[in-house]
Amino acid sequence: MRFFLQSWAVILLSAMTILLVTLLFDTSWPVAYIQVLSVPSGAEISDGEGFFWIAPARIPVQNDGLSISLTYPGRISVDTLLVPDMSDEKVIVHLPYRFTVELSSEPSGASIHVDGLFCGYTPSSVWLDSPGIHQVILVVDELVIFEDSISLLSNSPRSFHWVLPELYSDNLILVPSGAAGTVRLSRMNEPVDTLPAYLISRYEVTNTEFLRYLTELEASPVKDTSNRWGRTDTIEEIFPGDYPIPFHISPSGEWAIRDGLEEYPVSGLSFKAAEAYCMWLSSNDTLGLSYRLPEEDEWLAAAIAGGSGPWPWGSRRPDGTLLNLSDRNEELLRRHPSIDDGYTHAAPVGSYSANAWGLNDTAGNVWEWCQPVHPDSFPAVRGGSWLSSMEDCKCEARMRPEPGLGFPYIGLRIVASFID
Repeated sequence: MRFFLQSWAVILLSAMTILLVTLLFDTSWPVAYIQVLSVPSGAEISDGEGFFWIAPARIPVQNDGLSISLTYPGRISVDTLLVPDMSDEKVIVHLPYRFTVELSSEPSGASIHVDGLFCGYTPSSVWLDSPGIHQVILVVDELVIFEDSISLLSNSPRSFHWVLPELYSDNLILVPSGAAGTVRLSRMNEPVDTLPAYLISRYEVTNTEFLRYLTELEASPVKDTSNRWGRTDTIEEIFPGDYPIPFHISPSGEWAIRDGLEEYPVSGLSFKAAEAYCMWLSSNDTLGLSYRLPEEDEWLAAAIAGGSGPWPWGSRRPDGTLLNLSDRNEELLRRHPSIDDGYTHAAPVGSYSANAWGLNDTAGNVWEWCQPVHPDSFPAVRGGSWLSSMEDCKCEARMRPEPGLGFPYIGLRIVASFID
């Protein structure tokens, strides 16, 4: 006890020395305070250890530095490292905009790809981290592909809605009113007219499909030697041209298709015969549809698939992988001897890639009959053929042949409307 009383000063001094040494070597003790500001002001600052500040704030920093994260609604979070050397300056952290974009479509459920990245299905909220122009691709039924661009120039919420075609049945695409290409615009880009909704076939009518119609017209055909090649009167009326046709009378006395030509487009029929085929389809319909030849505006909207053309796939120069046209194999004109599309005449339907709306052969193969613009005008054909130049295979190209004749490079594609 006497020793303690005599040595209390020494003991107190030793304790204070130990405490001072501990404080000096304790790395958790702040060695600097750094002023942190955010743009915009008011960002929440956290250090990941449960401590929070609101910018602007003075942040205590240890010798080994401090990692912080700044967050603010509608902005991209930013991480940074503070070190004691920054104590002589203000640290200003800019938080970039985060754009919230609402993307929707009709029909819903289209897969969304923005700038090449999958972002979910419509309708959906998508966050984009940079202003400017972004590329959007919507895919419906793994068949219809729609491309567009959106421009983001401020931090205000944006919403975009698209009306898209969709697969109606195995062979028909539904083009709704308001889809790209169905809206006519004025010079001021204001809508002035919109095509009603319609269905259009993915493929040109094939010989197999036309055979059903031919069989019903003439179940037991008999050769007529007074006609060319023994054709029947029915065949003479449907195919009024001096060209071979793919149909013949089988040994069993029925109409049949020459081997290998089943999936080729039917061609050589007159405009009247093409109309009659559509009327026959309507009379046999069970889905509440009325079939007809397309109007030229309907055909063009579907052929160009909402794009800017000039061909169904866009602006890429045609080659033998894209369409069937007058190439080195074609024996009459050979307009493009440097191109090889693989066929001398027509090709089976669907031999080339579909356009963005899932339609095949809207360029080349066979021209397709369309309804006349006015009741007293001549009908036109669209799309070009295996005998055409690449210029005549552009979506805008049209020709007005004699409707009472049939040509081996003209066929048809059907359109259907809903019966009220």
